[in-house]
This record gives sequence, structure tokens and C-alpha cells, in this order.
Amino acid sequence: MTLGGIIQSRACKKKSRVDGVLPMPTGLSTISSHDLRERVAALRAMAVLDTPPEEGFDALTRLAAKVCLTPVAVVSLIDGERLWFKSVHGLGTRTMESSNSFCCEAANSKRLLEVPDPTIDPRFAEHPMVIGQFGIRYHAGAPIMHNGVAVGTVCVLDYVPRRMDPRALGSLSEMANIAAAMLTARIEAFEMFSNTRP
Repeated sequence: MTLGGIIQSRACKKKSRVDGVLPMPTGLSTISSHDLRERVAALRAMAVLDTPPEEGFDALTRLAAKVCLTPVAVVSLIDGERLWFKSVHGLGTRTMESSNSFCCEAANSKRLLEVPDPTIDPRFAEHPMVIGQFGIRYHAGAPIMHNGVAVGTVCVLDYVPRRMDPRALGSLSEMANIAAAMLTARIEAFEMFSNTRP
């Protein structure tokens, strides 16, 4: 490549990064049939779906909102085609469709997900939470892992585009680990109770 071509190529790459085009993913992650079965089995074993609010999980969403400086924080669990919120801070709903959701993407990819502005992200630009009544403009979520499978997320939402401090994102991942430990403790408690029954 000529010197002029190299300069032009670098200029295009720099412009793409500034415009938010170059690093933008275009497709959603998928979940294997094995992981889907394991997710369903884990949630059933936890016996957590549709249970009343619990202070431990509510304290976690309050902490997530405080640390991440966001108005909304959620502990979400993926129950098939439904997202169910074990705890929700600052959002007036406890369930919604899981299809193409932020939470499913974070869980299916098994990694921290940050969406600085979903209106320009082709994965989420047409999602009801973005174009509908909630008008979400920022999301960050960390998967809640159990035996190698993500059963949900701890996530935070905002109504303005932004970037989060890397330390806050790290704290969000640690909060997801705490949620995982709390859910795993439910399984262990049920197993202990079953073993002590006559």
C-alpha cells in the first residue's frame, strides 16, 4: 500500500471510531440448546421465579444504582420468553418479554455488556424499551452465572446516553457474582431441607 493509501486508511478508521461505527456489533448472541436446558433446570431448582421481594436482592439493586449513578437497577432472571425481575429499583414493572432484550444478550454472551446508546446500536434500536414508554438510552449488565450457565443479569439503565467508569463496571460484575451466590444458596438450602426430611 502506498503512503497515501495508509494515511487515508488510518483516517477512515479514526473517523469510524469517532462516529461509533467501527466497533458496533451487528448481531445478537445465541444460546445453545444445552445451556437453555441447564438455565431452565437451574431456575426451577432455585425456586425463585414469581417469589416476593427479598431485602438481600433489593439491597443489591439499590447498591448497583448508587455505585453506577443510574436511576434504574434490576436483578433479572430469564424464564423462557419472559424476563422476570427478582428485584427492581426505579422501574415500574417486574416482567417483560425477553426477546432481543439487553439482559438476554448479556446472559447469552456470558460477558459484561455495555450499550452506551441503544438508539444507534442495530441490535437494540427498535427494542420496545428504547422506542417505547421507557425511553432507555443506556444499559450495562453483567451475567449471573450458575455452573457455567447464565440465568439472568444484574443490570443498570439510564435515560441518557453515557459511558460508565471502568471501576463501576467492575463493581457491577462483582454484584452479579453476589447475586449468583445468593441464588446458589437457595438450591443448597432446599437440598439440605430435603435431606433432613424423614
